Amino acid sequence: MEKKRLEFTGTGLKLIAVITMFIDHIGAGILEKSEAAQLAIENFWPWNYNSFDNIFRAIGRMAFPIYCFMLVEGFFHTKSRLKYAQRLLFIAVISEVPFDMLFRLSYFDFRYNNVLWELLLGLGVLCGLDYANNKDFSFTEKRWANDGLMVIVMLIGMGIGYLTHLDYSMSGICCISVMYKYYGTTKKDRLKSFGMGQLMLSLFNFFELPAFLMLLPMSRYEGHRGRDSKAMRTFFYFFYPAHIVVLYVIRTLLFG
Repeated sequence: MEKKRLEFTGTGLKLIAVITMFIDHIGAGILEKSEAAQLAIENFWPWNYNSFDNIFRAIGRMAFPIYCFMLVEGFFHTKSRLKYAQRLLFIAVISEVPFDMLFRLSYFDFRYNNVLWELLLGLGVLCGLDYANNKDFSFTEKRWANDGLMVIVMLIGMGIGYLTHLDYSMSGICCISVMYKYYGTTKKDRLKSFGMGQLMLSLFNFFELPAFLMLLPMSRYEGHRGRDSKAMRTFFYFFYPAHIVVLYVIRTLLFG
């Protein structure tokens, strides 16, 4: 009897993303923002809070490239890109105030904006890349023209990400663009897409290197969506603002 191989579905990858993001935000939203939390750790553990924080933040590097990859997959498979964008916009809007309260200690701070805006911009860039990739040029060097136009679209998106102070700024848009470029329907293509996108993130910031560990579950991803009920889709969309509110309440109640 042939032994069944371990397989990760799209739902499984998203669960990894939400768990690692939650751990990351414990570090970024509680340990780094509360002196009381830092003192509590140093009073009860032999490590200082920086050691805990570095571990939490390293684990959290896994989340964003998964979201980028799933954005690219969603772009190719969604029934309506407009409705996809509307959902991202809605979550971005309702998340901004809780995001600023947890990470910026302010109700509004437009100098740093939540990651849903990055994904929304990324979706717009994907539309531009798809247009550039499929534009029919009449001259011989069509592929060079398509690639050149795609680079221009990516650079414009990166510029917007930088000017609007998005969470991952230019690197996130570069990652999404490169994932689109290498995306395909085979396991090898998906692995290459994810790996090249993660490479771009790491070149911008070496702190993103731990996310290369995600190549292990990605190597077991066959492109199956997994459990895909309406309840699961709602959970994944609303987890982002919900967990930020939870962490803010925990920090306020426990550490002032």
